[in-house]
Amino acid sequence: MKKIFILSGAAALLMGACTSTGGGSLKTTEDSLAYAMGLDMGTYVQNMDTMLDAKLNLSVIANAMKAVANGDTSVMSQKEAYDFMREYYTVVKPRKDSAASAEFIAKAEKENANIKKTASGLLYEVVTPGDESVKADSSSTVRVLYKMTDRNGKDIQNTYTKSDTANIPLSNVIPGWAEGMQLIGKGGKIKLWIPSDLAYGPQGRGQMIPANSALYYEVDLIDVLPAAATEAK
Repeated sequence: MKKIFILSGAAALLMGACTSTGGGSLKTTEDSLAYAMGLDMGTYVQNMDTMLDAKLNLSVIANAMKAVANGDTSVMSQKEAYDFMREYYTVVKPRKDSAASAEFIAKAEKENANIKKTASGLLYEVVTPGDESVKADSSSTVRVLYKMTDRNGKDIQNTYTKSDTANIPLSNVIPGWAEGMQLIGKGGKIKLWIPSDLAYGPQGRGQMIPANSALYYEVDLIDVLPAAATEAK
């Protein structure tokens, strides 16, 4: 229903332009509707480019749409398309993301002389060590500002933009992040390069974090709340 409303709104705007006599104006209601649908589908394709980390060929997409309209299954049937997409999402893309994430981690380790590596494979750089006498353990809750990006540097979450601190129990987070929070003290800042097996692994987390994705974090550790203090609240 939401998509229908979006299309209707776009169509209304375009239909208003139909009264124009300028060159390139849409001449009919059907043309306006077709253009509005094209815009909607174009936005979808653009979003899929980002999600799939792939550059989709618009001419191939257009040819496939024409084939559907003409009932032409000579290149690929609907069933073949569904089977291919299922294979791509469950096998091909996870394999591709795994290789790209491993390359991202290896490159970070090679190019940054300040990076250190833990026994688990976590890469980290301590920007500010903080108060060494007030450090988190695996049962602590931490209050933080942080930024999480994918391997291409795209923000997934960023609380710095609004100075919005979050209280996060270390027992509820990915292993690499929990380990990283224990490497600095209260008031410290750290950078983390987290391999996929210390992040969300083969399951991923929705569309923003596909399976086998390495992640990068910057975290300011504002405060450390011991387990007993957290439970008392």
